[in-house]
Amino acid sequence: ANIDQVSTPAFALSLFLVMGFTDFLDGYIARTFPSTATVLGTYLDPFADKVFISVTSLTLCYTGTLPGLLVGLWVARDVGVVGSVYWLVRQETVRKRNNEKQGTNKKNNNFAVMDPQNTPFKVQASFMSKVNTTLQIGLIALGIAGEVPPISIPPELMTSLIWITAGTTIGSSLGYLDGSAMLKSENK
Repeated sequence: ANIDQVSTPAFALSLFLVMGFTDFLDGYIARTFPSTATVLGTYLDPFADKVFISVTSLTLCYTGTLPGLLVGLWVARDVGVVGSVYWLVRQETVRKRNNEKQGTNKKNNNFAVMDPQNTPFKVQASFMSKVNTTLQIGLIALGIAGEVPPISIPPELMTSLIWITAGTTIGSSLGYLDGSAMLKSENK
């Protein structure tokens, strides 16, 4: 098969839905079997979600399916969340490390900020963030589905979801400003 036969909207929609299902399955397993959940996983799973949504939405923006302002809002929020989480974890890790070094003559300045064995926080998505991610995935799926020839998505539905998703993106961003998405991990 050549690339034109493989690169179709139907194939893209199928791949998107499989990726969404495997993300759901991963979360379900982590919730159902807590022994499989790790602090590292609380960072990697949302990061993978952000990459998944950003790459797909940027592609749909390029094709004209999603508006650039919405995609820009999504990407800016994700960059802001990832950056602020890194900054917060780094601050707490340095503080924790300095407290451990008090009273000792340790001069080792080599440490990993996101060391899953020592990171004092794990990420916990807020309810609004989960709603936002669900709406983003739904809007992307509808955007891709609208490119499949027999499927027709009403423009009013797309416009409504664009506005609702913009609102939940802003709302979930505000929820991260106070650090409430960061929970203490069991790491001492």
